[in-house]
Amino acid sequence: MFRFLALLLCLFAASPAGAAPVMKIGVLPAGDSLIIHAAAEDGFFAAHGLNVEPVPFQSALELGAAMRAGTLDGHFGDIINVLMQNESGSPQRIISTTSRAGQGARFFGLVISPKAEVKSLEELQGTETATASATIVDYLLTRILREKGLPDDHFARQEIRQIPIRLQMLSAGQIGSAFLPEPLVSLLEKRGASVLLDDTVLKDALAVIALRREVTDAPGGAETVKAFRRALADTARAINGDPEKYREMMIRKGLLSKETGTHYAMLRYEDPCPLGIPSKEDMLRYAGWMEEQKILKAIPAYEDIVWHE
Repeated sequence: MFRFLALLLCLFAASPAGAAPVMKIGVLPAGDSLIIHAAAEDGFFAAHGLNVEPVPFQSALELGAAMRAGTLDGHFGDIINVLMQNESGSPQRIISTTSRAGQGARFFGLVISPKAEVKSLEELQGTETATASATIVDYLLTRILREKGLPDDHFARQEIRQIPIRLQMLSAGQIGSAFLPEPLVSLLEKRGASVLLDDTVLKDALAVIALRREVTDAPGGAETVKAFRRALADTARAINGDPEKYREMMIRKGLLSKETGTHYAMLRYEDPCPLGIPSKEDMLRYAGWMEEQKILKAIPAYEDIVWHE
């Protein structure tokens, strides 16, 4: 009995009366996940009555498993992850687009090894490039090739899922090219690599934030979503206003290496990001590609995937 009472006292001490319940949001080590870390650390979530805890994951696979297990309230990721998780038993809605291609920033690029002799897209035809199937890098490489009028099989895509291994093989010249996210693209450029293709030729929604349907559809869920979105908007303005402060935060959170340093073009949020949401066309482009690749069994209704007031 004494132990039970002691446990109750501890719980009350840890959860003051009136405190908002903790929202656990899974994050990946991508540069643009900065907005979640900054909103939590600098009090922007708290200012809007939210108690958000970022939970780091090293892979989308681990994050997806946590979403399906119900241990997360939402996550930072991409539309492919959201569609896959939704179909595999974790219903959720996208509440915000935190980055979009073609808005003055590069998020992904095809990096050519500094040891490679080929220097043009024509010379690279048929050569091996490191990518990962059923992921946003595979989707974006296809989208960029089509935008350039090139066939999907212009490169011989080599399946190397682990980004550190892609980075190591490219640096060692064991593979001629690799499709990678920032800030690794900037890091490799600093080491002498070149970039022949990047996502600035597109206008697709890239990183998104999604919350479980239990959160968005609960009584008061709409107010929770609106508060979350207002906190993101405040955070985006703070990052735009003091980019060097947040560059240091990116390094501290392991989102940016010290070596990359000032070579990395710091994130800047443009309207309507991060309050924009994927359009129906955005979702259908991703879902259509996923259906082509047999990753998705059926294309869901837009209204089931994207939150609207």
